[in-house]
Amino acid sequence: MANLQINLSKIQYNALILNSLFNQHKINFIPVTKCVAGDRRIIKTLKNIGFTHFADARIDNIIKSKDSDITFTMIGTSNQYTLEDVVRFTEISIQTELVTIRKLNDIAAQKQVKHQILLMIDWKDQREGILTYDVIHYIKTIMELPNITLAGLAFNFMCFQPIAPTDKDVAMINDFISSLETETNTSFEIISGGNSSMITQMIYSDLGKINELRTGETLFRGIETTTDRPIASLYQNAIILESEIVEIKPRVHIETGEYYLQAIIDLGNLDTDIEAITPMYHHVKVVGATSDHVMLDLLNQDFYQIGDSIQFSLGYSALSQSMYMPNIPKVYVFDKVIENACNLLANQPVYRT
Repeated sequence: MANLQINLSKIQYNALILNSLFNQHKINFIPVTKCVAGDRRIIKTLKNIGFTHFADARIDNIIKSKDSDITFTMIGTSNQYTLEDVVRFTEISIQTELVTIRKLNDIAAQKQVKHQILLMIDWKDQREGILTYDVIHYIKTIMELPNITLAGLAFNFMCFQPIAPTDKDVAMINDFISSLETETNTSFEIISGGNSSMITQMIYSDLGKINELRTGETLFRGIETTTDRPIASLYQNAIILESEIVEIKPRVHIETGEYYLQAIIDLGNLDTDIEAITPMYHHVKVVGATSDHVMLDLLNQDFYQIGDSIQFSLGYSALSQSMYMPNIPKVYVFDKVIENACNLLANQPVYRT
């Protein structure tokens, strides 16, 4: 039966390695749980090693955490229907529209609380964010709202446009922030400089005023997101997709007329992004898929049997889609050897500005 194998020990190890790296550069590491559907077991694992603040783009994921000891930053652009939940269930939200910020202020006033926001600046990703020449107007307007606290600014890279951040971006962002602080007489507590794609810049450059990165894909996939290459010190397959062979038959390739041995497994387009899965441990080839099945070319290997398992590593889109599918069981795995390594790494505190 198809299932997700979630190795909590590997996730914990990746988090500890990244935390150590972030600590060295005095950058706040915010685990983003969006691509794992806000999985409660994963969040609990991260909480057990010291993480108490997370980020997610879906309010449903945040609500289901049901843990009063942890807080969230809402990183998704909220629709009007969810704003009350954003105030109720998140400590901070990223915002881009004055209309929405004013409504958040009204809701916070009704609840007699203050809500913190980060203003997302559209730098060059072009997905969402305030245009740079509007930021001063936004800041001055927000300062007049009694129930909104401007905690800082946020930036984004490689969510829409495939353009990696550069040293020039880091320098220009710092100059931009300095100008804003001078013009508005404001000092920003949080400068959330980007996502996993900024990690390389953090390692090799001084990020200056940037003191936070929102990191999900590197945490769960162990890769450098600007190149999609593995990071040697991290586990790449902390979460894998396992399937079962349900049919084996000889077939004829329609275009070439060549014979091949085909297997069908119990996965399909409804379950994952077939274009973003890669067979592990098996020398087989994905031929295609329908809504419920994936067809494999077994490359004339005749030792496979009905009921055999085929494992797949997951690209980001495959990981995200599968984690949100309620019909795919999740199997949580622990590894004693990795746990022992984690115990040796666990002495460093989680850095929080």
